Amino acid sequence: MILEVKDLSKSFESERVLDKLSFNLEDGQIHGLVGRNGSGKTTLLKILVDILNMDEGSLKILGKSYKEDRHIIENIAYLPDRFDYFDYDSILKIKDYYKILYPNFDDNFFKIELKKNKIDGKKTLRSFSKGYKNLIGLLAIIASNARIVLLDEILDGMDVLNKELIISYILDMKDQGRTVLASSHELEELAKIVDVCLYLTKDGKIRNISKSKNSFIKVQIVVKDKLDEAILNHSVLRFNMGRVYVILLENKDNIRNILDENKTIVQYDILDSKIEDSFYWEKGRSK
Repeated sequence: MILEVKDLSKSFESERVLDKLSFNLEDGQIHGLVGRNGSGKTTLLKILVDILNMDEGSLKILGKSYKEDRHIIENIAYLPDRFDYFDYDSILKIKDYYKILYPNFDDNFFKIELKKNKIDGKKTLRSFSKGYKNLIGLLAIIASNARIVLLDEILDGMDVLNKELIISYILDMKDQGRTVLASSHELEELAKIVDVCLYLTKDGKIRNISKSKNSFIKVQIVVKDKLDEAILNHSVLRFNMGRVYVILLENKDNIRNILDENKTIVQYDILDSKIEDSFYWEKGRSK
């Protein structure tokens, strides 16, 4: 593992936002971080990059804490959800700031990618849209050559083409053996590329929902009139149109017998589940 978190907790005044989180980030993998608004995703990312202090717990990067070795910050780079800290600086000036913090900054890569994306390095950051600011920030983060990359809502404000471009850059980092942790509300897009998906619950806990796919099944059901309340009340509804339902059900040994014997069901099919289904399963169970 390249990053290890044990029993991490954080409160703001009397509110516990993160409660004894323990998880690892593995080398060369893309990790997704999902959760409801206000669940603490941004707070967690800021703690990992030492912008915020944790109240309790431990964090180690390459086996060392920030207190043991301040230079480990060179191994981790963070792109916030709004890349506007340098609004009045030119893009090329921003590059110089990153070179101070990251001694292995790839100047050549940064300039080539700016040109490829038709970004004028002499312009100030404030002259670009939010989507382009995120792209410029990502290029700086990639050029840093940090082994761990933290991305906060990187797809927010992006059009379809730029989303595809961002995803291709993230996949390139994986090919280079780098570790990515990306938070996003764009579950469908994120699900296409992540190896591991971490879910922050509203009570401040964290779950690896990549492992939860075996705990439920995804079923498409056609009913005579409407779905039996006994089934609906013990499922997570994903879709309903008329007499057709798509639901998530706990994967019990007798689940097929329950469906076979239910008189309201005309036909059912077991569907392949996706990572976003795991998110909705965890979200539905936590209500």
